[in-house]
Amino acid sequence: MGLKKHLRNIDYPLFTIIILLSLFGLVMVYSASFVEAGLDPNINDPAHYFKRQRMWLMLGLIVFLFMSIFSYRSLRGLTKVLLYTTIVLLLLVAFTGLGVEVNGATRWINLQLFLFQPSELAKIGMVLYFAHVLTKKEDRLHSFKDGLLPPLIILIIVFLLIVAQPDLGTATSIIAACGIILLFAGARFIHLFSLATVAIGSVALLIFGANYRKSRVTSFLEPFQDPSGESYQLVHSLIAIASGEFSGVGLANSVQKAGFLPEAHTDFILSIIAEELGFIGVLIVVIAFMVFMYKGILIAKRAPDQFGRLLALGITFQIIIQAIINMGAITGLMPITGITLPLISYGGSSLLITFFSLGILMNIAIKGNIKRGYQVEDIEETYTDNRIRSVK
Repeated sequence: MGLKKHLRNIDYPLFTIIILLSLFGLVMVYSASFVEAGLDPNINDPAHYFKRQRMWLMLGLIVFLFMSIFSYRSLRGLTKVLLYTTIVLLLLVAFTGLGVEVNGATRWINLQLFLFQPSELAKIGMVLYFAHVLTKKEDRLHSFKDGLLPPLIILIIVFLLIVAQPDLGTATSIIAACGIILLFAGARFIHLFSLATVAIGSVALLIFGANYRKSRVTSFLEPFQDPSGESYQLVHSLIAIASGEFSGVGLANSVQKAGFLPEAHTDFILSIIAEELGFIGVLIVVIAFMVFMYKGILIAKRAPDQFGRLLALGITFQIIIQAIINMGAITGLMPITGITLPLISYGGSSLLITFFSLGILMNIAIKGNIKRGYQVEDIEETYTDNRIRSVK
């Protein structure tokens, strides 16, 4: 494909949303972290997290541009490699000494230059795998044994490996995204209903089968019963949101980020947005994600093939589900799971994988636009030929 044709068919509204959310996130990472970074004797640089996020953003944009050019159809041949790599990395985190523990969870591998989170790779890996295998088995989806069981076994393995870290939030978001792919792939309703029932029951058992997960659920339901204990983060998140009121206390003027609200620049960055920019700031973020979801669904609808359609839906809803879980957690509508807000929260692995996924989504959009362009040209040529014949 020529560069001019490529640029002509870029989905510019999607690109604009991605860039605006990323730049807004960069600003808010600095605002949410400069106090902590400046006071930390091991860092002693207010712009530390901002500089690192800026670096990841630049690398992410390079990855995004490359993946928007790289044909998404070529990924089908790499699906198994990516899947096996993901499973191996998750096994290394779970069963070897390579896993790095941060805040009580072992989710990272130390690559010397940075910490990499394999569960982030699992998000796009499972979406790719499900889109590929369900397209391949399109004529067998009515059969549970032949059509659905093989990918479900892989999904269960990945789910359990991520839960073991522990990271129930990411594991749940992956199951939800894969479930959406199953729905649009054409799986039978009875199978989907049964799987959803089993999934919800399993998550409930996992929650109430471990005391720390159970305490998180009870603290989310009644946060002010233990404001200095398990509910500490949620209580201070709610204080930040309440303090912002309609228009906020002003950019960089948050009080909660000054040692009160942990993970202010990662999991709880939306709380700082609410405090500093108020309801208006949060509303803008919500609208941006809603527009993104609309664009993602439209791209899926216009995709040239079934694989592109399922892949676009999986990527779109993986990001949207992650955003919903994050927003639900910081407002007390859902348990706190440690999931970041896509494109806005601080985090190298998350940002790189998100841009990798969005690059694929953009490539599907470009292929769809080119296909639609050809169809329009064919219609115009047919109309012109008919007009010429009628005149003759």
